[in-house]
Amino acid sequence: MLTFQGMSGVAQSPVAPPNTAPVSPVPTPVVPPGLGDRPLQVGLSPVPPFVIQSSSAQGGSDWDGIGVQLWREIAHELDLDYEWREVQPNQAIAQLEAGDLDIALVTATAPREQQVDFTQSYFATTLGIANQRQQRVWNILTAVLSPQFLRICLGLSLLLLVVGIICWLFERRTNEEMFHKAPRKGIWDGFWWAGVTMTTIGYGDKAPKTVGGRILALLWMLVAMGLTASLTASITSVLVLDQGIQPLRVQQLQTMQVGSVADTVAAGYLRQEQIQFETFPDPKAGMTAVDEGRIDAFVYSTTPLRTLNQDSFQKRLRIEDTGIQASQHSFALPENSPLQEPLNQQILVELSEPNWQSMLQRYLPDSSS
Repeated sequence: MLTFQGMSGVAQSPVAPPNTAPVSPVPTPVVPPGLGDRPLQVGLSPVPPFVIQSSSAQGGSDWDGIGVQLWREIAHELDLDYEWREVQPNQAIAQLEAGDLDIALVTATAPREQQVDFTQSYFATTLGIANQRQQRVWNILTAVLSPQFLRICLGLSLLLLVVGIICWLFERRTNEEMFHKAPRKGIWDGFWWAGVTMTTIGYGDKAPKTVGGRILALLWMLVAMGLTASLTASITSVLVLDQGIQPLRVQQLQTMQVGSVADTVAAGYLRQEQIQFETFPDPKAGMTAVDEGRIDAFVYSTTPLRTLNQDSFQKRLRIEDTGIQASQHSFALPENSPLQEPLNQQILVELSEPNWQSMLQRYLPDSSS
């Protein structure tokens, strides 16, 4: 059963009533003999929130996180003696093959599966993209002053002017109180009327009275409904899509300087999409490069990116969840390790415990990070 610091209390089974068969406890997996001769060497590297490194009182490293807490509970239940060993993320698989490690907390990938074995996955996460937050006010000002937006405004003004002139020509003789007879003031009155009619505001200060003017008004109102919808889409495209205010799309990475960690699902995806990228030793190094402007985007699992952004970067970066290609967090073992089956059984037991969800809530970052 999962137990964590700050959580106390032991659940006790009620006494079974007479003539009621007691519930059978879940059997503890049997660890094969020959594994207790020496402490297991458990390799790990900092990948928050799954592996979190901190300084201990003795000056060394202390470890915490989802994967670390799960392993501690598994080791306790299976009576396994172990030692932590910090390794470089891209060296864990090689050290497992060489026999320097017995267990490693890593993500499972297809190439790695050909080299080592993996246990049951305990957490899946999608790919995320870390990039700098946009300066929205500046982007909107830039968009408003862009040639495309100015062309839209000019075209709309010309259309309103044409409709206003036609309305003025109908109304100038019989409706002079609303549409001045003088061309300069009268055309402005028509322009104003066309604008407020198109936007459905309709102040009521000006309205056509002639048959021709009213027919024009009806036609203009019908045309304006479709025109408004089209203009809304065009203006949104200019203000948002063309100015980078929208969420970053994977396709945009083709034209950006991108980073990732080698030998990961993220790196494999970038190669598959033929996106050139720079490699970094760990996620924090890649996010630091984004923060300093050395690269445009860093691709990695969404959950670690959000955790680092919240804890180490004060949410300065923007994390986009692509929703594609999940990374499976699990424990890696040498091929044909006798530990695989006992670990799989115990992982399934731990994941079914109510405290598992409580622990996830404790470590997982806010999705807005």
